[in-house]
Amino acid sequence: MEDSNNERMERFRLFLRNNGFYIALVACLVVIGGAILLLALDKEPEETAETPTVSDPIVIVGQSDDERLNGVLLAPTAKPAAPQASPIPTMIPLPTQEPVVTQAPTAKPASAPSKAAPPVQGEIIFGFAVDKLLYSVTLDQWTTHDAVDIKADAGTPVKCVFSGTVERVAKDDALGYAVTVSHANGRTTLYANLGEDVRVKVGDKVNAGDVLGTVGTSAISECALPPHLHFAIFVDGAAKDPAKYVRLG
Repeated sequence: MEDSNNERMERFRLFLRNNGFYIALVACLVVIGGAILLLALDKEPEETAETPTVSDPIVIVGQSDDERLNGVLLAPTAKPAAPQASPIPTMIPLPTQEPVVTQAPTAKPASAPSKAAPPVQGEIIFGFAVDKLLYSVTLDQWTTHDAVDIKADAGTPVKCVFSGTVERVAKDDALGYAVTVSHANGRTTLYANLGEDVRVKVGDKVNAGDVLGTVGTSAISECALPPHLHFAIFVDGAAKDPAKYVRLG
C-alpha cells in the first residue's frame, strides 16, 4: 500500500518535471484572462453612465480662453416642468369719462343779395303803394302808386341802377320825360319826371351807374310835389317795391 503511494508520487513528480512549463504557462494565461475579464466588467457600467441613450441630446459647449469651442458633451434632455397655471389678472375698471358733447354748427343765415346803388340820393316823399291808397296832393284824391318819389334838386344826375338796354325814351302825359331800361331776369326800370336833357336813346347799352338824364319837374300828375325822381321797378310786368332791390332812404 505504501509502495503504491510512493509510486504515484514518483509519477506525479515525473509529470511535473516533464510538463511543468506548460502547466505554468496555462496558469499564467488563466490569471491574465481573469484579470482582463475583471477590467472589462468594471469599465462597462462606467461607459454606460458616460453615454446614456437619449432621444433629444442637449449640446453643452465649453469655453476656452481663446473663445473657441473647447468641447462638446451630450447631456440628457431635461424633462420639461409641468406647466403652471397663470394667475388670472385682476380686471381694474377704467375711469369713466363723460362723453364730449359736440355742438352742431350753427347754420349761417343766407346772406341777402346785395342791393344796387340808388339812382339819386334823397328822401322818399311819396312811397310805394299797390295794395293800399295814398293821398295825392296834386290830384286831391286817394290813389295807388307803383313807384317811389325820391326828393332831389333839379338838375341832379339820374343814374341807371342795373346794366341793360334802353327800351323807351319819351315824354309821358302824366309822368313827363321818362326813360325805360330793360334788364336781365325780366326786370325793367323806369326813370320819370326828368328834365329835357335826356342823354340816352332807344337801343343804347348802359351799365349800372351810367347817367340817363337829370331830375326835373316835367310830371304833371306830381307837379304839386318838390323836384324829385319818379322811380319804378317791374318784374315780368308786375310792379315791385324798389326798396327790395335798391338802397333807398
